[in-house]
Amino acid sequence: MKKIDKAFDVLINHSIFIVIAVLTVAASFTDASFWHDAPLSLLNKTASTMILALGMGCVMLIGGVDLSAGRIMGLTSLVAASLLQTMEAKHKIFPGMEAWPIFAVLFLVIVIGGIIGAFNGFFVGKFRLHPFIVTLTTKLMLYGLMLIYLGWGTNRGMNIEKHIDEYTKLITNTVNIGSWQIPNHVWYSILIVLFVWVIWKFTGFGKKMRLYGGNREAAKSLNINPLIITVGAFAMAGMLFGVDGFINAARSGGPGASAGSNAEFDAIAACLIGGVSGMGGIGKVGGIVLGVVFVQLFAVCLQWLSVSANIAYILKGALVLWAVIIDARRHYN
Repeated sequence: MKKIDKAFDVLINHSIFIVIAVLTVAASFTDASFWHDAPLSLLNKTASTMILALGMGCVMLIGGVDLSAGRIMGLTSLVAASLLQTMEAKHKIFPGMEAWPIFAVLFLVIVIGGIIGAFNGFFVGKFRLHPFIVTLTTKLMLYGLMLIYLGWGTNRGMNIEKHIDEYTKLITNTVNIGSWQIPNHVWYSILIVLFVWVIWKFTGFGKKMRLYGGNREAAKSLNINPLIITVGAFAMAGMLFGVDGFINAARSGGPGASAGSNAEFDAIAACLIGGVSGMGGIGKVGGIVLGVVFVQLFAVCLQWLSVSANIAYILKGALVLWAVIIDARRHYN
């Protein structure tokens, strides 16, 4: 009986991977070019979600969640796009203003993301409010700010298009490896993965985040300040969301009001599937990387199987819910 129960637990705990494997096999039978074309599509989708997922992982490591992640990315993408528009752009946020230096804009959006993240962390840490509520309200406020921002200048709600060539090329130029053309933003994502891995693995701050998320009583006995750790984790996440906004502004070609909409759900799903516990204290950067790959492989397979966008939303929601259930089973068992 115990062997049956153990086998059942293994089946449930690995059910998402089994489903994705079945979908991959099914998709490969739909078109002979699947194994040639799908991997590059998967690589692009993985890179586009990776930085957001790493930021979400920072918050989940301390036992939180950030529902404003997508909108932080969205707002910073609008800021980056608006400050790097060409003078010839028909719909300019700031008419008559020349484009800023690219790395000054990158620094600015990192700061903006960090400030918003610290704002979330302060209310969570100082007043012990649930991060779900705090970040949900922040998400709504940021959407309002995005709409106001899009109404400035001659833009009047249009997508922010026509960026300077240097910025677009910095993000979208490709490096040829065999028959694959790999965009620059993929390499940037790899560098961010290494950066976050170093923070989590080798710094005192990373170790304190893990300890605080896993055992808050033990963290108190070691004089770890809950407010500093909470603000720091949310701020680090916000800075990563800002970097993601900078990259995605160029990738999209012209972000608008929908920028970052619901992007946080893919990030949450990737973290949970990759072994980051929603209860805090458990998780590795390598697991997040694998989680992102599996979430995006799920999306790629749905596309190759010609699943409608409406059904895909339902299935993605089910994927997130099931990932939460599996995480809860692991935690309480």
